[in-house]
Amino acid sequence: MNQTFNLNRFAALFKKHTVENYKTYLMSVGVLAGLFILFMGFASFTNNGFLLLGFQESFFIIFLPLAGSIFTSLTFADLGDKKKAIPTLTLPASHFEKYLVSWLYSFLIFQLLYVALFYLIASIIISFGHDVPGRENVLLDLFDKDRVARMAFVLYPIIHAIMFFGAIYFEKLHFIKSGFAFFIGIFLLGLINSPIMASMIDHKIVGTTIFSPLTITDGKSYWTIFPPEIQTQIILVVIAILVVILWASAYFRLKEKEV
Repeated sequence: MNQTFNLNRFAALFKKHTVENYKTYLMSVGVLAGLFILFMGFASFTNNGFLLLGFQESFFIIFLPLAGSIFTSLTFADLGDKKKAIPTLTLPASHFEKYLVSWLYSFLIFQLLYVALFYLIASIIISFGHDVPGRENVLLDLFDKDRVARMAFVLYPIIHAIMFFGAIYFEKLHFIKSGFAFFIGIFLLGLINSPIMASMIDHKIVGTTIFSPLTITDGKSYWTIFPPEIQTQIILVVIAILVVILWASAYFRLKEKEV
């Protein structure tokens, strides 16, 4: 029998994990649904029953990585408790299978439930509202090229990879410590980015951050330089490589875990 991955053993582990945690997951879905109803319902109510597309888009982009990061940070919470860590680590399944179950729930299944819940509640709220003259009360279209809502699916893998690694690496306070490490990293990259850009451009740079358009000024006028399409693709490739490295690091960290 393959000691790294066996389909029957993985299916049994997935079923065991689901049975033991479905109540917690259902409660999490309920909390998420409550937040959707609260925020989108309030936004619709204050706008005479009209759920702005801009609000739907902003809400979708912000809440997916935020809610996902909280959920992901709790994925390996049992490893921080010795009493729970012993049966978890000694369970007759490979580290990869344990890793894969948690990855599927926190990354794939969470996103599917998030999108389904978002559209279910948004459609219900819109059905209770009404159209504003000149504007139709419609649902957000994730495939609309004029919308940036799809960026949420670029941000989420990054946030997930960081939180997933932090959930295994840190013993306690996974969300706080992982979030702190993330913002410190962004801050340091920002500090390094500014002088590098300033050394290459003979103009004053205004508030640039990594992977963002570059704004320069001569004291009177301002110009914004957007990266070419090929550079955008390179950035996406770099992000994908970073995400894979973090996921792989999380797996090897899990293999090193001891009680």
